[in-house]
Amino acid sequence: MDLKEFYFQNIKESEYHHRFLNSVKKVNYTYNLFTGEEETQDYQFEIYDVEEAITKFKELCQPDVNFSPENKCWFYLITYYLNTLGYEIKEFPRILARPPAEPADFTYGEIRNRIIALGGDDNGTVRYATRRAFVAELTFMQKSCNIEVSDSINQKFIEISTRQASFNCMHTDEKIAEIANLIENMLKQDGKFITPEYEKVCCGFIDDTIVKNYRKQMQCFRHCTDEAIAERKTYSEEQKTFLVDYGLTIVKAIHELIK
Repeated sequence: MDLKEFYFQNIKESEYHHRFLNSVKKVNYTYNLFTGEEETQDYQFEIYDVEEAITKFKELCQPDVNFSPENKCWFYLITYYLNTLGYEIKEFPRILARPPAEPADFTYGEIRNRIIALGGDDNGTVRYATRRAFVAELTFMQKSCNIEVSDSINQKFIEISTRQASFNCMHTDEKIAEIANLIENMLKQDGKFITPEYEKVCCGFIDDTIVKNYRKQMQCFRHCTDEAIAERKTYSEEQKTFLVDYGLTIVKAIHELIK
């Protein structure tokens, strides 16, 4: 995954991480007195998955890391990515949501102060080995959604995802898009849409009309036109969380009825 593209595609002006937009845009540029601003670097910000993002974050927290523009960008992008996926660090619950503009304020200052508070210093000196051991033990936790996703349903999400992502590794907009995709995938058989007997498990709360309306309303999350992106932005984070939980309820009902 390209973290820069992930950032550009998902960042909103209202979000905390939006303040890093210019730094992310200009990371490959340098200023020359004679020619002005030029793109002189080709820094790439690729990761394979969440595990690799966490490993990279811990590397950035090592005591001998210098925060060049490239490393600053890594710090901004990884904190945004992990925060968007609902992760937090147990020892520093707010750092992914509200990282400092100067990463060293956290990687040196806050970590050092925490170690001292825990009695890990040597007469006020925090040794490199102590910091490395502390960083290695940082606990990354993902806040779970309210509706549990079974292994069999998660496997279906992996199969239809263009990047073979499990459900809990998706950001919120992606979850909604893939829920809509999975509903269509399960309902479309032999080129035609089936109508499950929703009343068997849904007690009248979900029917074919409701499912059709949900799929129709979620189309903006499946497409990347300017109109679709603008429509997505009209939803609050609270509304999106509801749409995820509601969509998963529909998915679970259909999965139960067609298995």
